[in-house]
Amino acid sequence: EMIETYFNNLLQEVERRMSVESSRMEGQQVIPTCREMVSFLREKCRELRTYVLGHPFSTAEEEIRFFKYYKPALTGRLLYYYRIYQIESSCSCCAEIAQIHYREAIKEYQQKLERDLPFYQYYRSGTTYRDHYYFCRAKKELSPEHGSFILEEDPVMSTGYDLLAARLIAAEMLLGYLNRKVLLVVNGSDAMREKDHHWTDRKTAAVELIYGIWAMGSVDNGKASIVDIAALFEQMLHIDLGDVYHTFIAMRNRKNNRTAYLDKMREQLLKKMEEADG
Repeated sequence: EMIETYFNNLLQEVERRMSVESSRMEGQQVIPTCREMVSFLREKCRELRTYVLGHPFSTAEEEIRFFKYYKPALTGRLLYYYRIYQIESSCSCCAEIAQIHYREAIKEYQQKLERDLPFYQYYRSGTTYRDHYYFCRAKKELSPEHGSFILEEDPVMSTGYDLLAARLIAAEMLLGYLNRKVLLVVNGSDAMREKDHHWTDRKTAAVELIYGIWAMGSVDNGKASIVDIAALFEQMLHIDLGDVYHTFIAMRNRKNNRTAYLDKMREQLLKKMEEADG
């Protein structure tokens, strides 16, 4: 479909820019980097809006996909950088105070996820029975959603709940960022550098592995969430995975092999075992 192709190209452009800027997100350049990213992402949101207004949805399903996945993926990233900008702008240079600041922010965003838990569970479960209510614009009920500094209630370009989805995506990404910052403060930048290991494969491969670990219930007897496991992965291997759920959706929509990385991993492991057997 045209809109899917357009959006995927747009998101790839955004992901490339995020990857380029990721090295500036852990040092003194974080505030100017966030300002640049907010400006860049606002422009991408405008481009998406212009495209959609020029190419009306042909079906209700197309409209739902846009407001459930496409728009929140962009606005969620926009909110992510803006919230980091807010947090870092009010953060002390003193390591002890900074750690308290980050931990308070973690608590705040965990509470936000808990407050919207029913919607969050629905959104992440992959179910669809309320999609026409949440992600179509025809409903007349008052949305519980509040306005935001840059996300205005626009009946043409919002259902209200797409903004809530964007905030949940931003909160998940923020928790990963904040957990990395706490680890950096606790261990010190020198200690972190001594143990520097980086994920050098594709992000989609990392997400496959994370979802595999989650599906197996291998962390905390299955009680660890995707967000928890992704945050651990990001901390250990210095990678910003972004919106892991959107990557998961793309995996589910693959035409051929949904678990290409895991299948290749199994193949390579068996090959190593056979080589070791002689």
